[in-house]
Amino acid sequence: MNNTIFKFSTRVLLFSLLILFTDCYSYAQEEENEKAEIIILGTLHFSQFHDPEIGPKNFLGDRRKKEFENVVDKLSLFEPDLVLVERKPSKQSTLDSLFTLQSFDPTALSDGLSEVYQIGFPLAKRNQLETVYGVDYYESVSQSLLSDGENINLFKEFLADFRNVGRSVTSRFLKGELSISEFLEILNKPDNVEMSHRLFFNIPAYVKNGSFSSYEGLQQQIDTAYAGAEFISLFYERNLKIYSNIINTQLKKRSRRIVLIIGQTHVGVLENIFENNPSFHAVSPIEYLRDK
Repeated sequence: MNNTIFKFSTRVLLFSLLILFTDCYSYAQEEENEKAEIIILGTLHFSQFHDPEIGPKNFLGDRRKKEFENVVDKLSLFEPDLVLVERKPSKQSTLDSLFTLQSFDPTALSDGLSEVYQIGFPLAKRNQLETVYGVDYYESVSQSLLSDGENINLFKEFLADFRNVGRSVTSRFLKGELSISEFLEILNKPDNVEMSHRLFFNIPAYVKNGSFSSYEGLQQQIDTAYAGAEFISLFYERNLKIYSNIINTQLKKRSRRIVLIIGQTHVGVLENIFENNPSFHAVSPIEYLRDK
């Protein structure tokens, strides 16, 4: 009788352990397969427009400071566990040193009024993170690099349209007609992201047998017969390396909710690359920027 009870108890125990192990394994699998969420927030570089003498351009003034705080409040609802900024990884020690300071004079830095310090730093501190991480890769490329060639007018006309749209929105912002949150929402609207994406990664391919305005700083030989495609490849290479920095930082930190703060022209291509990575899900910043 006792032997029967012992055998029955042993089986119950083994069955219970099996269920527990299965539950733990399933949870681990769910954790492993859970997608990391990333907000790619496209911005302009605010420090380039700062003017302490003009109210809406004074990014240290009371109005704009409150608006930056409002953006941080909204993005904090996402509860990020990793904040990434448009700085090279080689500058990480500088970012870390500044981040540990209780406060610092932003005017003492050449880019102290930028989105890195006005949004990135306070967002990371609000969410009690150890620092922000730089993921940029710099190339000597610009919108005006592609200067001539067959069908260059197609590119220049689209570039002019892009600049007109950008200048119109930026002008309204710098006149004080838009808050920082409203301005960022417009920059990140799908139509505007698509327009900048086409400018850098689609339209230039029409240009053949052309040249660049400058070859200084370029790391590769340019095939001028395909000048437009070469132009695209330069921008794509830069963004691929930024992407590599992002996913390797995420892997190292095991982060699940990421905010990347970067120039608006990077948004479309990075979203496209992340769409093909099953480990990530891109979340629109508009979901958080828009007033509820």
